[in-house]
Amino acid sequence: MIQRYGVAGFLSVMLLCSGMQGAGQTTITYTPINDLFPNPERGFYNHREVQAEGAGLTLSDLKGVRNNNRSLILRMYYLKKFRAADLSQAQLNLIANDFATMRTAGVKCILRFAYSSFETDPDAPLSVVLRHLDQLKPLLEANSDVIAVMQAGFIGAWGEWYYSTNGLNTTQNRRAVLLKIMEVLPRNIMTQIRTPYYKKAIYNITDPLTPTQAYNGLDTARTAHHNDCFLASEDDYGTYLDTLVDKAYLSADTRFTPMGGETCNPSTFSVCPNALQELARMHWSFLNNDYNSSVLNNWIAVGCMDEVRRRLGYRFELVRGAYADSVRPGSAVSVSITLWNRGWAAPYNPRRVELMLRNQVDSTVYVALLPEDPRFWLPGDTISVAAMVGIPSDMPPGSYALFLNLPDTASSIRRRPEFSIRLANAGVWEATTGYNTLLHTLAVDNAAPGDPYTGTLLFAPLNGPTEVRDDSPEIPRTLALLGNYPNPFNASTRIVYHLAKRETVTLVVHDLLGHEVATLFRGPQDAGRHELVFDGGNLSSGIYVYTLRTGSTRLSGRMVIIK
Repeated sequence: MIQRYGVAGFLSVMLLCSGMQGAGQTTITYTPINDLFPNPERGFYNHREVQAEGAGLTLSDLKGVRNNNRSLILRMYYLKKFRAADLSQAQLNLIANDFATMRTAGVKCILRFAYSSFETDPDAPLSVVLRHLDQLKPLLEANSDVIAVMQAGFIGAWGEWYYSTNGLNTTQNRRAVLLKIMEVLPRNIMTQIRTPYYKKAIYNITDPLTPTQAYNGLDTARTAHHNDCFLASEDDYGTYLDTLVDKAYLSADTRFTPMGGETCNPSTFSVCPNALQELARMHWSFLNNDYNSSVLNNWIAVGCMDEVRRRLGYRFELVRGAYADSVRPGSAVSVSITLWNRGWAAPYNPRRVELMLRNQVDSTVYVALLPEDPRFWLPGDTISVAAMVGIPSDMPPGSYALFLNLPDTASSIRRRPEFSIRLANAGVWEATTGYNTLLHTLAVDNAAPGDPYTGTLLFAPLNGPTEVRDDSPEIPRTLALLGNYPNPFNASTRIVYHLAKRETVTLVVHDLLGHEVATLFRGPQDAGRHELVFDGGNLSSGIYVYTLRTGSTRLSGRMVIIK
């Protein structure tokens, strides 16, 4: 086990044992599966386009999408009727109704708008584009829960930014459109643009995102990529200006941004071996199921299609779990979980990581929100989740089934199973709730050993007054120390915390002997989400403790340096 999964598996055991308080424990090894099933915001999508004020989406069609193991559509709106006019109320109503239909059906969309469907078709002047984006802003805000990502669109044929009859295909005008999209689009949603060159030119950058820049809310971190001529030629019909440089850039940038699009022409580059290599290298999350049929049919004939279906986006497998068998009310339960991301990408939108306990007699559910960010559960990585979670002193004694739940952050769909992540293991998925059972039962017993728990990570009744109810990890509601990632790490890691109000903050790092090795911050900070980088490159391997102090409150976490 340790040989296959390296130090992460060992770390799980180490953290578990360090947190045990005398109770027995059970270790479970999980069985992976190769089944095909839908998961949110990844996989093959279906293309659905409509002309201005045309027919909206239907529930029966979108249910068919779900029944074919798909969770995404590309919703393309052609606004040819409005090249010189405001969007009509009928058009806005059509879009609003489409969002409602998606939500009911349990799918999300890749969203795009365009004025032209041919190279010679006119697009709209910049002033009209900006006005339309202002009109769309309320719809985007109200329906961000069913928008997986928005493609920049608007400029030229198919909204791909190459052709333009209004001179919009310049860096200056592309920048104006992109920044306006960033302004009107909720900040937790990313925008995809058509080529790496566009992102580099608009932001005047040459380097891809680093882990410390990822998901920091800045426009560069919110700008992703799509390729609508994937595998068509050496440079994918002009997608890459310098193929070697651009592919290296894209390979790094897509670790932290969604990659998607479509194939457009059979070629020597579109055969299975190269396709699998490029899908993995560019961390593809989603791909058009409707185009190009010749390329996709070849994958079916040769035999690599099922692998593509499984590995687009993320695919998490439980590897191993170690859990306490019993716990006293008012004390804490230890949980250690090891997972593996077998997919080609990581989730790209915020997502909750919840431990659930369900009473096996009356089905009462308790939930604990863990300080984990699945967007950093990168492809090929082994992920270690270890926690001590407090049990309420008034939790009724009894037998409780343990679950791991990875739901959407939006409260409108958080308890919809279609929008929760299913793990690729035998016998763990509960389709009616979207929970993944950890195949373990915990006894809450007044006679169990355990000291009183004084920490802040607690189980609370689901939908009860004390449940953590934030709609997004980007919006802090209480003081919270959310941990560090990666953990373990070699040179540097990021420590994340939330402040509910402006406070004087001290963040320091100690070794296990209590010696202070670093002061990361001391002074006032505004309310909000904060991340600080700790560079442990000059320290030896081992366990270190970081402590956040605000007023009379003190929160601590552990991190491990491995060299």
